[in-house]
Amino acid sequence: MATILDTVRRNATMCEACGIKPKYVDPSGMQHSYCGRSCARTGVGKAAPECLLRGCSNTGTAFNGFCSVDHAKKGSALPLPSAHPGPKTQPQTHNHTDTGRTKPKAPSDVVHLSEIPSSATVWREFVREWNSKWLSLEGSASVEKLYEISYPTSISDAQDKYLQGSQATGQAHILRTFHASQCICDMGTKGPTLCKWNSCGICNVVGSAFRSVAFGVQSNVGRQGKGLYSSRNPASADRFATSCLSSPYRVMIACDVVLPQHLDKSNSVVAGDRVVVRVSDAIIPRFIVMYTKQT
Repeated sequence: MATILDTVRRNATMCEACGIKPKYVDPSGMQHSYCGRSCARTGVGKAAPECLLRGCSNTGTAFNGFCSVDHAKKGSALPLPSAHPGPKTQPQTHNHTDTGRTKPKAPSDVVHLSEIPSSATVWREFVREWNSKWLSLEGSASVEKLYEISYPTSISDAQDKYLQGSQATGQAHILRTFHASQCICDMGTKGPTLCKWNSCGICNVVGSAFRSVAFGVQSNVGRQGKGLYSSRNPASADRFATSCLSSPYRVMIACDVVLPQHLDKSNSVVAGDRVVVRVSDAIIPRFIVMYTKQT
């Protein structure tokens, strides 16, 4: 006969949204608040506690106690990849068959894109940020689709190591920037997938985490020399965005840039709106943004 303690223990292991499936435990052994991405994204079911970020009244704590990736970044000193509710693998990890058996996990070295629904908190937070940062006299831009990017351990560990190294010499600053380039594929029209075209400046950057850009080269070249260029204003980055004729969208990458407390031209430069870093681990693709412009 089950005791009250047994019931409490069982309830503590069940998804805080649906209350039916057990909470997801990632490969590192960390238990998350939800059973999978569906409950983490929509937050349906039971009322969730409020985000831990001071001043935020949104409900939902799927991201290590925060309502979204952005708030996890602002409220936690931990690197962002650990704040994701799911593993850094393909979506099959969380899909269930009618018999309740999970499908086989995809390889752990795969870059994963997940589409964020417009009803999700992550979407609303991102669109607010996008609208506030799009500064242009030529009109506005509307986010049409949003893909969140998750990297395998081999990449995220290197990014974490760079962040920790920057923090060791002072308070590192994480800055949201935007990077645009030629998008050869019809990104956003056939689901969250990356193309294999060597000339695609979006898919090469996302797939390699800035270890290569279009045509496989390792950096861009601009006024600040060789480096990886991005802009704090997405309207400024839009000048470099080109899309194929088969897509109704313009495409851009939203990034997190790690800047050390004391800037040095050998590692990073902030010149007006432009931000330039010299190594790929200093700039992390977070979202692929499909958008349209209004004039």
